[in-house]
Amino acid sequence: MHGLRPLLLLIAAGASSPSLEAQSAQPISFQVSGLFNGVFGGAFTGLQDGLGTEAQIRYTPSALSIGAGFQYTSHNLEGRLDDARLYGGFIEPRYRIHAGSNSVAPYLSARFSLLEVGFSDRNLALSSSFIQVNGGGGLLFRLGSRVNLDLGATYGYNRLGEGELTNDSSDTEIPVESSSGSNIVLRLGFAVGLGG
Repeated sequence: MHGLRPLLLLIAAGASSPSLEAQSAQPISFQVSGLFNGVFGGAFTGLQDGLGTEAQIRYTPSALSIGAGFQYTSHNLEGRLDDARLYGGFIEPRYRIHAGSNSVAPYLSARFSLLEVGFSDRNLALSSSFIQVNGGGGLLFRLGSRVNLDLGATYGYNRLGEGELTNDSSDTEIPVESSSGSNIVLRLGFAVGLGG
């Protein structure tokens, strides 16, 4: 706890300091991003890296901001023609680091997601949920008074919950055991400030 105290004080001071510029000139912004989702570990056996998108609304009162949104990625599945889908909601706190520039700013971020994994073809269907916790950071590039370019990367831990694999042709259900894995996400997005 003693090791965390200086960091908490630094974040609190940064969040209240008027000299630090916000991530957006407007307190509310909307962001759309393209995603690359690389997956590893037992929770993703047979699943290939995927591509997708996300959308989020972000509240930025100071250097410390928070976003909430929805993400979706599609992944090839070994031995199947149809893709698997990872999708769900997330909350993302972010701390902008003041680097003395009005056009480029680094940031640290965390993401807490509750996602669903789904797959279906003519005979088989899989449905399960998992928790994803990511941490990382990125760079914000100011393109205008209302528009930022966001380049980010995070690494995360994933915990797949129990689920069911349903075989319609034989009318059977096979339980899917809980397992864990990890992922790396690369993001390229545009944020647009809303309001005054």
